[in-house]
This record gives sequence, structure tokens and C-alpha cells, in this order.
Amino acid sequence: MFKSSKKPTGNVVPKPTPELVLPTVEKPLKPQPQSKAPSKTTKLPSIAKGGNEEGKGRPAYLLHRDLVIGRGSYGQVCIASREAPANSKSGKRRKFASKCVTLKPEPKYIAKLQEEVCVLKELRGHPFIIQLYDVLCISSELFIITELGRGGDLFHLLTTHPKHGVTEAYAAKSISQMLSAVTYMHEKNIAHRDLKLENWVLMSPNAWSDLKLIDFGLSTHFERTSQGTKLMSRVVGSSYYVSPQVLKRSYTEACDLWSLGVIAYMLLSGAPPFFGASDTLIKQAIVNGTYTFPTSLFKDVSEEAKGFVCSLLSYAPEYRLTARQALNHPWLLAAAPKTVSYSTSQSATLSNNDTEGSTSMSS
Repeated sequence: MFKSSKKPTGNVVPKPTPELVLPTVEKPLKPQPQSKAPSKTTKLPSIAKGGNEEGKGRPAYLLHRDLVIGRGSYGQVCIASREAPANSKSGKRRKFASKCVTLKPEPKYIAKLQEEVCVLKELRGHPFIIQLYDVLCISSELFIITELGRGGDLFHLLTTHPKHGVTEAYAAKSISQMLSAVTYMHEKNIAHRDLKLENWVLMSPNAWSDLKLIDFGLSTHFERTSQGTKLMSRVVGSSYYVSPQVLKRSYTEACDLWSLGVIAYMLLSGAPPFFGASDTLIKQAIVNGTYTFPTSLFKDVSEEAKGFVCSLLSYAPEYRLTARQALNHPWLLAAAPKTVSYSTSQSATLSNNDTEGSTSMSS
């Protein structure tokens, strides 16, 4: 089974640091001079109102800097929590994910963060996209508060699975939810540009629970014209998943479908279609565009499933399926569990499989 050089999120725990309370007040985003460390009752100015819980006077967030669930060039993602609403039956503190970013006094950097927040706000409400709750700013730190996926990411699930890949039913269920989210994004003229196993999280420890898309740091709005989508040129994305056209600096939102093709290949086999001993060699393999279906990895995979993968890994973007076309592919319609709804506007249900602790995905 393929092992990525990137460790699964959630396993890195730094030394504990003081906790920080995050209240919610609206204010424009801009870096502010550093001041003394905020106390647990510090009021944090906010650049955006809450996603599902708008309004002032809500309980403050408590940021747990010692509970790190992700890291990146931007900073880190920590657990945040706050008291349950007065009408809550459980009375327990609710947990969230908080992306913590150190602000830089650079217009392009600030514009990039504004775009990420704008995208998250625009995509609210979709069942397979992580939900934004608040955006908070204090001193030179920005906190993007979203719902928390409690089941880990798909990369961790795949690399800890005892067999090569998962069943076609599980792969079809997962890919259908991914395509529902990507269809919704593309129809709003938004490209994610960093689709990978690590950016799909399970909402509960149950392996059959819903997936949600996270990390919109590289997402962007694209422009459609009468001649088609205006080409993008910035090289973005992650090794193994990036499309040839991105590496050639001339691409459209179809780059997301290539990445989903790589994800589908990996779910079915446990290995990537393009590989090498270094990033340079991986990129060379991607630009070359040649891949195979080794019998040792695909002996139990149907021709229909392999045909679906090929339809997304079509080298020429104009022959690649769109997200909506892929969502209606015959293999997905036949292989995905019939109890699952993959509507782009309605929540999915997994009533027959959604038993706590059920993690069976093997053939």
C-alpha cells in the first residue's frame, strides 16, 4: 500500500500552550500591531459574522492550542470549543476546528485570506462541504472557525486499512459525495485546486459516515466567457494529485476532476497512478500521463470502475467528464449504496450502514 510522506493529520501534538478565548465581534480584516498575550476574557474583533449562529452575545470560543489536528505553511488547525446554548439538551461544550493564521502586512496575502473566507461563506449549507461558523481576528492572528470532522481524513483511513483499497461500494459512496460537493462548487464558478485524500474528512468515527471537503486555502473563483472558462496559470496543488495542465500553467476547473480521478484510483487500489522517488519524478510521470491497472492491485476491481477512473484521468481536459457528468456515471449509479442520497442540495443518509463503530470496507 502506498505511504505518503505526509503524516495523517491529528497525530502531531506539540507542547501545550496557554488557552485563548475567542469571542465574536465584527471588524475589517487587517494585521494589527502585536500586543501582550491575550487573556481568557480578551475580546477578539471579527471580520465575519457566524455561519449558522449569527448574532452577538454568544458564548466565547476557547481555543485549545495544545490540541493540534493539522499543520501547513499557513500555521496550524486546533480544536476550539464553547459552551452549549442555553436550550441544549446535552449541556456539553461544542467542539469546532480553528484554522490559526499569522497575518502578514502584504496585500496579496490578505487578499488570499479574504478569498478563502468568501468561498467558505458562499458554499455554506452543502452537506459535503465543511461549514463556516466564524472568522475572528486579534492582533496579528486570524482564526477561521468551522465544524469539526471527528473521524479523521480519508488518507489515514486508507493507509490503515488492512487490504489494498476499499470495496467498490465504499469507493462509489465516497466519490459520489465528493462529486456532489465539486459539482456545487463548479456551478458557483469556484475551483478547489487541492483535492486530495487528506482534504476529505469523516464526520464521525464510523467509516460510513458522511465526508466533507476541507481546506479552501488554494480555492479560487474562475471566470466563464462565451469561449469557455478563462484559463488559470498559478501552479498549485499537491504531489500525486495535481493535473498535467496545472504543471503546464494553463488549466481550468477540470483540474479538480483529474484530482478526483487520482483519488478514485487510490481508493480502489491503495496506490497512486503516478509515482516517483521525488516530487520532480512524480511530476514528470504526471506530465507523461501514462498509467496502468496492475493486476496485483486491481484483480477484484470491475471494468466499469476502471472505466470511470479513465474518464476522469483523460489527459485532454475537453474529453474529461465534468463533475455533473461524473456524478451520473453508470458505475456510480450502480455501485453506490442505494440508501445514500447524493443530491447537491440535500443531506445524505446512510441509514442501513450508519452503525456506530462499523468500519467494514473489505471485499
